[in-house]
Amino acid sequence: MPLRTGARVAVIGAGPGGLTAAKHAIGAGFDVAVYEASDDLGGQWYSTAAHSGIWPGMRTNTSRAMTAFSDFPPPHTHGLHPFAEQIHDYLRAYAAAFDVTRRIRFETPVTSLRPGWTVNGESFDAVVAASGRFRSPVLPPGVEGFTGELLHAYDYPGADPFGNRRVLVYGNGVSGHEIASDIATVTPTISAYRKPRYVLQKVVGGVSSDWQWYTHIAALRRAAMPPDEYGRMLRARVIRVAGHPSDFGAPSPHEDFLVAGHSLCQDYLAQVRAGDIVCRPAIAAVDGRQVIFEDGARDTVDVIVCATGYRLDLPYLPHEVSSSVGPDLRLHHRTLHPEFPTLGIIGQFALQGPYLPLLELQARWVVGVWSGEIPAPDDGAMRRTTAVPPPAVDSHNVLALMLAESAGVAPDLRAHADLAEPLLFGPMLPARYRLDGPGALPDAAAGFLDQLAASPRAPVEADDLAALPELGLGHLTTLIHR
Repeated sequence: MPLRTGARVAVIGAGPGGLTAAKHAIGAGFDVAVYEASDDLGGQWYSTAAHSGIWPGMRTNTSRAMTAFSDFPPPHTHGLHPFAEQIHDYLRAYAAAFDVTRRIRFETPVTSLRPGWTVNGESFDAVVAASGRFRSPVLPPGVEGFTGELLHAYDYPGADPFGNRRVLVYGNGVSGHEIASDIATVTPTISAYRKPRYVLQKVVGGVSSDWQWYTHIAALRRAAMPPDEYGRMLRARVIRVAGHPSDFGAPSPHEDFLVAGHSLCQDYLAQVRAGDIVCRPAIAAVDGRQVIFEDGARDTVDVIVCATGYRLDLPYLPHEVSSSVGPDLRLHHRTLHPEFPTLGIIGQFALQGPYLPLLELQARWVVGVWSGEIPAPDDGAMRRTTAVPPPAVDSHNVLALMLAESAGVAPDLRAHADLAEPLLFGPMLPARYRLDGPGALPDAAAGFLDQLAASPRAPVEADDLAALPELGLGHLTTLIHR
């Protein structure tokens, strides 16, 4: 049932997810209040705040164009991978432009949420929970007895304090690789992890990784191909572009790319080859400052930085909600639950690739359903998807396609013949979600082309082009070759 015009909507969190949710709820005519525990907006991008895990000098792992919302392009003055402080400024400008800032109740943490809904005792018709995914660091078992300095990547202060110290970075997700690479510029570093991964560079030939790997055609092919076949294809491409880790002296990942997984860092493999980073397997035990690895090797270290992830942390969720969604947060398309149609949860998923465009798609979908602009999802479909665990990690392009189709804003390739090639084979620039459907904008195509022209693209893979007929897109072949 759509909400009435002027219905009261509470948004929990003034990070990127909360800001875009508030912006769209205001645009739909709802009365919006944003609860923010901090004294400024931005979430993790408020880099000087105690709640931020961003370290000094940190740049985004995602490109300028993909670290933005669909109707508010980033400044051209930003580098290909902007500094965290620039993203914070961008979010402030976004909130000001769409009249969100004055709706934010700063230094007002949510201490009580009750179905119905009440937030801190105040009544609302609907609630968006957007309090962030990276707020509760997890330390791995077995390191408690370490007598040197032990910290999580969340508290990493930058490389300077570690000069001339023996440092071990535990974990090889993006943060683990980035921190090991950063520290290796000031002191030789140990990089230890349970499972070797393939490692992509952030930029190859001027092309940002999110422009090359997270495309529409890749999402379609992943859905259409058997997983082992898709994994072999992806592995061959990654090795051709980024190299095999073993060629640099790093451990060999599993032959199945989808089992091994991948991470991202510009210089990590080159630093392994140069001897600035030494790779080790998982930690088996710790004795004082001595670390014993699973292969029996030992090293004495001064510091362990644990880049070992974050637990889901939504402490304000009432028991009725948490018992329904479960500890792994089973939501329809990571956003909605059939038992609570007026609760939207935004940004609570682990992701490979850019977050901001997906947060905006979630917000547009939720608000569109509540305003009646978008049909509510089928109850049976929601119950089927919430009956199974979500993936441990989502891929940007796969989830983007799912959310865009749910929100009715996936671009109509046939209607945009002049854009068919970049829409399919190029980066999934946020402006693509303003070409068609609710919220379409007349200048979206021009904005898309402007951003596309600002950075180089990787060549189209011949087998992706050849796959169009089997994907039911053979009719686009002539358009793409025009």
